[in-house]
Order: sequence, then C-alpha cells, then structure tokens
Amino acid sequence: MSGIKTLATTEVYSNKWMRLREDRILRADGNEGIYSVVEKPDFVVIIARQDDSLYVVEQFRYPIGQHTIELPQGSWECAPDEDPLRVAAGELQEETGLVAASMRWVGYQKLAQGYSSQGYHIFLAEDLTHHQQSLDPEEFGLTARKIAISEFEALICNGTISDATSVTAFLLAKLKGMLVV
Repeated sequence: MSGIKTLATTEVYSNKWMRLREDRILRADGNEGIYSVVEKPDFVVIIARQDDSLYVVEQFRYPIGQHTIELPQGSWECAPDEDPLRVAAGELQEETGLVAASMRWVGYQKLAQGYSSQGYHIFLAEDLTHHQQSLDPEEFGLTARKIAISEFEALICNGTISDATSVTAFLLAKLKGMLVV
C-alpha cells in the first residue's frame, strides 16, 4: 500500500516532449502535501559495440551548459507507443549513421523514479554497418565516434561521462556478460 492518496491533480505545463503535473496529496499520517511529477514517454539507449569498442555521441546539453559524451539514446515523441526495438534501431541510425544486423535487449531501468515515471529500454547493437546520420534539428552539432571500451570505462571513472543512463546501461550489459571482449 502506498500510504499516499491523490486529492487533486493540476497540469502545470506541457509540450510535445513532457508534461509537468502537481498533485495535492494526503499522506497516511493525515498530513496534506504536494508532489510534482514529470511525465515523459519511455526512451531507448543503445550500446553500439564493434569488437572492443563502443560508439558514443557528443552533444551540447543545454540544462548543464556543456558538451557531454553519452551512448546514443532517444525517443519518438510523435509515436510514444512504438516498439522500443524499432525506436532503438531508428535512433542508432539517426544519431550515428549505424545500422545493426543484431539488436539484443539488455533490460529496462527507471530514470528518476523520485519525480518521474519515465524509464528506458537498453539494447546492445552489433554487426554494424555505416550509413548516413539523419539528425533532428534539436540534435544540431551532435557528433558520433568510436572509442575503446577501456576508454569508456576510464571516462566514467574520471567523471567525464556523467550521464546516469549511459553508465547504468553499460553496467547492466557488463554485469549480464554481454560486453565480454
């Protein structure tokens, strides 16, 4: 049992990517409060592996004001119910120009369950061939490159790769034995 009852919900803001709502709640102890929730569709993250290397993307992340290195990831806002495997294949090609002959599901994780219901499907892409990138306007300036798995791990350890989704996806695939070189 949750111990929290929703008394009222107010939409604070929405656009094609997200919705912010504020719920007036009643806790099990009788105290009222508010809870803000960010609603976003699930997304995908792709570990594109070739031999002992991975493909990463580098892009400017406006909320933190800097360029970051991440695994390719994204969602299809116009088709939120699309099969995650199809979205993963599309996002991989869009961001890196790569097409995978093999896509294996690694798992599913929640992004930030303290304030959002959003989660993400993780896929391992292998047997890669190069094609053309087809970036969305929002991805202007995004670049893709190949780095050794050992370099990816070092960049996590030194804090250069700080994207929790990329770190978690890599760790889950590694723990499942899917990144054995």
